[in-house]
Amino acid sequence: MHFIILMGCFFVFAGFAQAKECVYINSYHAGYAWSDKIEATVKDKLQGVCNIHIFRMDTKRHTSEEFGRQKALEAKALIEEVKPDVVIASDDNASKYLVAPYYKNSSIPFVFCGINWTAKAYGYPYDNATGMIEVSPIKALLREARLAVGEVRQVAFIATKGVRTDEKEFSWMSRIYAREGITVIPFYVDSVKAWKNAYDEAQSSDFIVLNNVAGIAHWNKEAIVDYVKHHASKLTVTTYDFMTAYTMLAMTKIAEEQGEWASDVAIHILQGESPKNIPVVANQRYNLYINTAILDASPIQLSDRLYFKAIKVQ
Repeated sequence: MHFIILMGCFFVFAGFAQAKECVYINSYHAGYAWSDKIEATVKDKLQGVCNIHIFRMDTKRHTSEEFGRQKALEAKALIEEVKPDVVIASDDNASKYLVAPYYKNSSIPFVFCGINWTAKAYGYPYDNATGMIEVSPIKALLREARLAVGEVRQVAFIATKGVRTDEKEFSWMSRIYAREGITVIPFYVDSVKAWKNAYDEAQSSDFIVLNNVAGIAHWNKEAIVDYVKHHASKLTVTTYDFMTAYTMLAMTKIAEEQGEWASDVAIHILQGESPKNIPVVANQRYNLYINTAILDASPIQLSDRLYFKAIKVQ
């Protein structure tokens, strides 16, 4: 009898000993479509694998350095309390404010995802960290834009003011398009009125990139859709699926790819793999969309090849 009781206690305590703890750091807030999809994928993939603790930094709506640093300290306190077996850090600001300052080459394994274009600014890779960067298909967009509008010399880029990821996107687009003799003009906005003004002014460019509107207060989807239908005279493009409502053509990154890869790597780490043995990679998958309602309201015509290949939205 004593043997049976002791063996039962052993299995109970062994079960507790084997329980794994995972922390997911979301740079942004619940309700931001991109990070919502990454977070949902991580939760789905890691369900039953480990206890998942989620912290959202909310730095898309609150863009100051002071706010970012304070949220990083709060996330750090959670990590110190949980003592996780692995941490997934999504998008740039989690690495900028938390991972790079406090956990470079620490004993805690980290997997980053959703960092735009390059992770060099944060010193990656570390001995304890690896991840997936997020690269936009801007060369493919340029090829399609040229087929639609002909010669391209100037591109307008409309994005949210004070957002690090938008600034990186503009920097890389400017650099890559400059090799083709193209100037990219940025419009950073923080209100609906400023966005509309930028949209109108951007009609003098050869085509327009609508990058992101997260963090713009009082954004009304229906009102903006109506506005662009009545003001669109130039081709509009995006690389975000949640911006397809406002653009004619979209070649979009897939948030779920980031979450799937990060979760798979986290599972390998929980099974004993070292992050330093897993190389940093870039995303590979894209979706193609055409918004027929906005396209039909404009003078722009896209190729039959593109039209039949794309997912149609309105």
